[in-house]
Order: sequence, then C-alpha cells, then structure tokens
Amino acid sequence: MRQAARILECSRDTVERLHRKMGRISREYHELILRANYGEVGGVFQLDELETFETHRLARPVTVPVLIERKSYFVLYTEVAPMGPRGRLHPAAQKRKESDEALYGKRQSGSRIAVQQAFELLRKMLPEDKLLNIQTDRKSTYRSLLRQIFSDCLGSHVRESSRRRRDYSNVLFPINHTLAMMRDGISRLVRRSWGASKLRERLKDHMAIWMVYRNYVRGVTVASPNTTPAMALGIQNQPTNACEIFAWRWPSRMI
Repeated sequence: MRQAARILECSRDTVERLHRKMGRISREYHELILRANYGEVGGVFQLDELETFETHRLARPVTVPVLIERKSYFVLYTEVAPMGPRGRLHPAAQKRKESDEALYGKRQSGSRIAVQQAFELLRKMLPEDKLLNIQTDRKSTYRSLLRQIFSDCLGSHVRESSRRRRDYSNVLFPINHTLAMMRDGISRLVRRSWGASKLRERLKDHMAIWMVYRNYVRGVTVASPNTTPAMALGIQNQPTNACEIFAWRWPSRMI
C-alpha cells in the first residue's frame, strides 16, 4: 500500500480508504449474486483452510477457510478468522504472545464458526432436491459440522489426507490450486515477505476484491479467457468488467 501511494503520488491513507471501499463493494456485489441464485447451485464442492498471520507469524496466526465449486473453480465463500498460537514458542514469540494477551485477552480460535458459516451458505445455495457432494481433508470439525447442517441431504463426503502429494491426481487439486493462486495473487498471503497484514480486517477486504475478480472478471484458465468461473457455474452470461463492478452501488442499509 505504501508503494502504491508512492507510485500514484498520494497519501497512504488515500490508498487504504479506497482499498476498504473496494473491499466493501466486492463483498456486497458477490452477496447480491449469491442471493439471486439461492437454491440453484449444484455440483461438487471443496473446502479447505489456508493459514497465514497478522503482524506476528507465531503469536497471531490466522485461518482462511475457502469454499469452491470443484468443476468451475467458482469461489463461494472466504473468511478470515483468528487462531490460537500453536505448541511451544521460542522466548521472543512467547513474550509477544503474553504481551498480546495482556492487551486483548487470550486469543481464541474462530475456525469452527467460520467453517460453519461456509456450510450454512452452501445449504442455501443447494437445490432442495439435491444431495450434497463435498470433498475436504480429514479435519474432524468438517465431518461433525456437515452432519449437523446437512443431516437430511448429505450425499457423499470424500476425505483426503492433507499430507498426500498435491499434484493433479489429488482429489483436492482444485482447492489446492485455488489456495496457491490466492497466495500468488494476494500480496498479503505471499510467504516470508514484508507484505503480511497488520490487521485481518484488511486481509478480508483484499480477499473480497480478489474473489470478485476471480469469479466474474478473469477467465477460468488462460486457454479460456472469455469464460469466467461464474459463467462455468451457470450464474453469469458474460464476463464482467472490473470498472463496472467498482462503479456499481448497493447501499449498505439494503443488506
């Protein structure tokens, strides 16, 4: 953001303000499209969680659950939630953890709630006469939440080991590929860089912008640049221009 401000010859606050605005518009645009297609989206779905951090890699980890439709690569849901520090920390990280807890209280994991919200959205999107077919890794939380939310319409739940080689033969290749694209396309997620988020709320804005670009503007692959994931899923007839999205308005009071 600082470099963008230097290139554009404006203040960093201006870049940050516009970034927040673009994030809000992206979330509202995506929500409107989903609402218009409640009960009409079938297919095979995949969910996984990407891990990153805010400010400090060890003391303040963050989880990013992502839900996609497997064939179209359409991203239905993303969220950003805190995680508690894992395992034993080295002295510097332990000191940072204790300092954070003194200021903000003990850091609680929001992973289960975020994944539950993803499945609740998926329940709204699924046609009433269809069974859910979903693929995840073997995290026990996924199975219990699926049984709770889709008790009457759970068709198949394929559980693949997260330790299996992530090549094209892996059942979870589409979601693994999507997470890899997120790390490549969202500077805050690039590993071992200076660009990590200081606040997870700004990461959430950045992800919303990327999700709308990925779903409605960019082609599914370089070989099919004129077919977006939304078109492949059947909820869009033509690609959307990015300028059209950010010129669009939907008052927040209508949400």
